[in-house]
Formats: sequence, structure tokens, C-alpha cells
Amino acid sequence: MKKYILLVAFLIATVTAQAQTIDSVTIVKKGSWGVNFANVGLSNWAGGGENSLAIGTVFNTSLTRVKGKGTWKNQVDFALGGAKVGEQDFRKTDDNMIMLSQYSKEIKSNLAWSLTGILRTQLLEGNTFANDPINIGEEIATKISSFMAPGYLSLNLGIDHKIGKNLSISFAPAAGKFTFVSDDELSAVGAYGVDPGEKIRAEFGTNLLATLSVPLMENISFTTTANFFTPYAETFGTIDVNWETLLVMKVNKWFNATFGTQLIYDADILFAQEGGNPTRELQFKHVLNFGANFALFTAN
Repeated sequence: MKKYILLVAFLIATVTAQAQTIDSVTIVKKGSWGVNFANVGLSNWAGGGENSLAIGTVFNTSLTRVKGKGTWKNQVDFALGGAKVGEQDFRKTDDNMIMLSQYSKEIKSNLAWSLTGILRTQLLEGNTFANDPINIGEEIATKISSFMAPGYLSLNLGIDHKIGKNLSISFAPAAGKFTFVSDDELSAVGAYGVDPGEKIRAEFGTNLLATLSVPLMENISFTTTANFFTPYAETFGTIDVNWETLLVMKVNKWFNATFGTQLIYDADILFAQEGGNPTRELQFKHVLNFGANFALFTAN
């Protein structure tokens, strides 16, 4: 009888341990919010110049759930900034919103299959400005973007391979790229590659994503992400590129400086040329910020 009791106790302990291992869930939360501000004020300044005011904010948060060999990561990155120079109206200088959701399951060490969804858009209307030929000294604003115009949704199913601690390469032979133009005016002219009057363009192809993240020295880190997509269509081999870099220099607990760049080449986006046909061009942006940064929460 005692043997049976010990055997049952052993089986219960074994099953309980296995259940704990199987059902064990780890949740990691990270988040930060930063603000930056710059101002120039001039009065009777012989050297010339104009008053200016610039302000911006950056918000990043992520929630990662790990259960067994499965990992589900959700992330939101948001940046918004604007400036007022002289008598001009306040205009936006940075506007970017990225939402990511990824589920991956380990196949073996440093190798996993994954399903990833990434949505990119902006929040506010974007304009270009040209001198008004009739009202001298005034400008004409032309709308070129707004919320979800454009919006880009990427759905990728493939394999993730980690090389060392810093480099990750994801190859998705089954990838979808969806371009949204929700604004009626922009849709009507076929902006961002949609057919005139349509509000969505769908492409199916293959996607390659490489991410490198390295600490350069104490309190200085560098991250770069390069994404390449080509459609399975008559344009196969035409590659859309989105390459981003971010250099973070932490001054102390509260203050840091960041320098980020973004390079985009999208064969579906054409730029008007004076006296000529629209052409495809490289898009490039850089943003330098210095300001206060606050941790919303840390890893649990």
C-alpha cells in the first residue's frame, strides 16, 4: 500500500511539474515616452534669422508573451513632431506610426517559423507648399497624405534565423503587401500605386527582413532594419526597400539623444517632375532628437 501511495505521489508530482512547464507563461512589458523641444527667439538681431519653435514626442511600447517554444510579440512605435518658423503656420516635421504583431515558434536553436503583421501609417495630413503666383508672399498647400493614405500592411509567413546575439534574418516566401489610400482625393488620382478611384492595392510575393542591433559602447546603441519585398507578378525582381537606422545615446536616466534615418524605394510611388514624366525616386529622411525620456514600465 505504501508503495502505491509513493507511486501515485510520484506520478502526481511528475504531471504537476510537466503541467507547470507546459503552462508556464512569461510576459515581458517594455515602454518609454520621450519629448523634445527647441526654441530660437530673436529681437533686433543684426545677424538676421527668424524665430522658431519645434516640439516632438516619441512613444514606444511592447508586450511579449512566451509560452513553451511559442513567442507572441506586440509592439507599437509612434513619433510626431512639428515646427513653426517665422510667420509660417505650425507644420509637421515627423509623423510615423508602426504596429507590429508576430507569433513565432521555435523549430530548433536559433531557428523558428513565424507569422508577422506590420501596419505603417501616419496620423495627420501632410502637405507640400509652393509660392502663390497670384498672392505674393503667400503659399499654396497641396495635400499629399493623411491617415491611412498611405497605409501599408505587410503579412509575412516564413522562417526566422538568429545569428549570434545581434543579427536576425527573416525570410518569408509567402508575403502579402497591401497599400491603402483611404482619402478620396488621393484615391481619385491613383496616389501611391493604387488604381484611380480604388482605395487598396494588394500584392503577393516574397519578403526578406534583416535586423542588426549592437551596443557600440556604454550608453550608446545602434539598430538597423532592412526590409526587401518583390511581388510574384510580371514585375518580379523589382524590389521595394525600406531601410531604417536608429542611434541612441543615453545621457543619463532621464535624458537621451537619438538620430534616425529612413530610406524608402517603392516602385509604385511616382514623383512629379517639372516639364517631364513622373519618375521613381529614393525617399530619405533623418531625424535628430534630444530631450527627456521616461520609462513607462520595465520588464516584469
